Amino acid sequence: MARFLHVQALAILAVLLAPLMKSILLLVPALVLGITTANAQKALTNQEIWYSPAFSSERVGGLASMKDGLHYTVQEADGDVPVVNQYAYKTGEKVSTILRGDALVPAGASEAIEMDGYSFSGDEQKLMIETASEPIYRYSYFAHHYIYDRKARTLKPLSDVTKSKQRLATFSPDGSKAAFVRDNNLYVVDLATMQETQVTTDGEWNKVLNGATDWVYEEEFTLVQGYQWNTKGTKLVYLRSDESRVKEFDLTKYGNELYPSEYRYKYPKAGEANSRISLHMYDLPSSSTTEVPVGQGLDDFYVPRFGFTDEETVWYMQMNRLQNEKLILTVKVPALRAVQAGLKPVEIYRETSTTYVEVTDDLHFLKDGSGFVLTSEKSGWNHIYWCAIDGRVQRPITMGEYDVIGVQGIDEAGKRVIYTASMKSPTQQAVYAIALNGKGMKELSPVGGFNDAEFSEGFKYFINTRSTLNEPELTTLHEGTGKQVKVLKDNAKLRGKVRDLGLPQKELFQLTTDGGVTLNGWMIKPKNFDSRQQYPVFMTQYSGPNSNEVLDQWDGRNYLWHQMLVQKGYIVVCVDPRGTGRRGHDFRHITYGQLGKYETDDQIAAAMWLGKQAYVDKTRIGIQGWSYGGYMSSLCITKGAGIFKAAIAVAPVTNWRYYDSIYTERYMGLPKDNAKGYDDNSPINHVDKMRGKYLLIHGTADDNVHYQNSAEMILSMVKANKPFEQFAYPDKNHGIYGGTTRMHLYELMTNWLVENL
Repeated sequence: MARFLHVQALAILAVLLAPLMKSILLLVPALVLGITTANAQKALTNQEIWYSPAFSSERVGGLASMKDGLHYTVQEADGDVPVVNQYAYKTGEKVSTILRGDALVPAGASEAIEMDGYSFSGDEQKLMIETASEPIYRYSYFAHHYIYDRKARTLKPLSDVTKSKQRLATFSPDGSKAAFVRDNNLYVVDLATMQETQVTTDGEWNKVLNGATDWVYEEEFTLVQGYQWNTKGTKLVYLRSDESRVKEFDLTKYGNELYPSEYRYKYPKAGEANSRISLHMYDLPSSSTTEVPVGQGLDDFYVPRFGFTDEETVWYMQMNRLQNEKLILTVKVPALRAVQAGLKPVEIYRETSTTYVEVTDDLHFLKDGSGFVLTSEKSGWNHIYWCAIDGRVQRPITMGEYDVIGVQGIDEAGKRVIYTASMKSPTQQAVYAIALNGKGMKELSPVGGFNDAEFSEGFKYFINTRSTLNEPELTTLHEGTGKQVKVLKDNAKLRGKVRDLGLPQKELFQLTTDGGVTLNGWMIKPKNFDSRQQYPVFMTQYSGPNSNEVLDQWDGRNYLWHQMLVQKGYIVVCVDPRGTGRRGHDFRHITYGQLGKYETDDQIAAAMWLGKQAYVDKTRIGIQGWSYGGYMSSLCITKGAGIFKAAIAVAPVTNWRYYDSIYTERYMGLPKDNAKGYDDNSPINHVDKMRGKYLLIHGTADDNVHYQNSAEMILSMVKANKPFEQFAYPDKNHGIYGGTTRMHLYELMTNWLVENL
């Protein structure tokens, strides 16, 4: 559009200067060519973005700190051969190759197994090798596991490979044993004799799980491994989930077969029955199992975290079903079953809320037994607290009007807590250290942008990954004090490729709605932006509870897709509404009981603010989102009718009654207690307001947000006689990926936007 104005000006000049018309007309083509060349950009394509390695980031993969705290290992490739290399933290230089993938040849076989992952035993003399991995849900997977002995250079299967694959295989801390789950039962293997002991016998698909968690625990509590070792490797505490009363959900898989197949699994929807949970401790020397008393006085409860504080003391986190009460309890569990009746849990921490209490991985028990560290929002901001082991004394370690994002660990030798926080801005993240007494806070990571770190054993070193809005990841090695030792991965190739594209800068901004709410956002304007022109706007967002999309962080291929849309003449904008994270308790929790209300108000207000800008065509504002973001874009095109011209919803929730119990009830309460909250902000109840263009996309094998949500939305739109477009990806889950799928999806959305916005 900018080039058109230049040409138009030249044409007017030609009329005014009639005597020189001939010579000017001869110059116009050359001028136009010069302008075009100067403004030329290489056009991005979805094939290059989504189906080629052209924009892949370099990362330090398979990183693991070794026990000495002086070395780390990385899974890399030597040509086509996977290798585990050892590096020195002090220099960042490679010192040895611990394992080559071509050495992983089982006895009697002629070819090496593929190495999907690895882990070390406690003494680091053995490696657990994963192969033939097969995904289950978001985090879980089946695999065959082999034990590689570094000294003997032998490779043995952890269990009989003719049997079902295992999951969650781990070494005991002393390296003498291993545990795993197979067919929903927990097993232990003595690695000296490879003798296998079956700990539980009642495991059965869709009925009982031992040592592994059910779908909803994995998805919403990110609790996947349902067992833990004590430090001596003499006891295991494990979770047992009785799914018998949980209703099944049925997914149809089409594949290439004549008749579709059926996959059924347990999925508790909001207000429906959950698994019955119990906690047990298995004593290896005596082969005895003791039930740990949990949930006393409660009909329905959760145990989202558990472990050992010492060799015989189990700790666990207990939450009521509404998740507005969190308890931490300990119980000493001797090996003998005879004492089971006398076991008494001791409450060491209690937190309640009028809304909900978050579950995190920030709980750390101090090794000296004096207490523990955790995070809480009780001050109005998420901060770190030290608690005495009996819970009677609690004091804040961090304070201020900012949120701690997570505790990385406790450096007990240095008496300090390592954590990440958005202290300077909700859009940035840095790594900090602070003494356990709350003094001497120090920023360890490079200044600015978004930082995340992995620390060595003993916290003497860390590897930091930093990026910004317009800069890919930079991975650097640091001493524990923060001093940089070496750049490990600079992504120079990717940086150069992005730089050579001459892309416009992605910029942060703030807006204040008519209701007085200040919101954070980012914006990308077309290259050679002209404020005298009016541009269409494409809004992208997620908007879910405690999430953030407006961060000073590299956004990978999404960044490039947004730049591609900018090349097509759109301004691309993202705004984080109320309910999102890093801005304190009240900003987050305002959405409780009415998910979608304030978020939609804020996205509509943001669109209205954009429409008032002289450079925006307010008749051409569109919005898109995936999952919760798809839920939001569906609400915006309905409740925001007349504001948005077009909306794309990918895998959206359209009715909170269809989503899982843990997530939905945390933010909405039970359907029977909050029917209005559930119904007022479900898009299916607002389709009569729809006026713009709407594209609905979903994978038919989505185990998370079921296709049922889109089916219900379609039925509602048909009933209201509303036009829409819909695309289904057969056999694809919530991620909608695999092969050319992502490229096809983004090409579909791109073309639809060009036609409808």
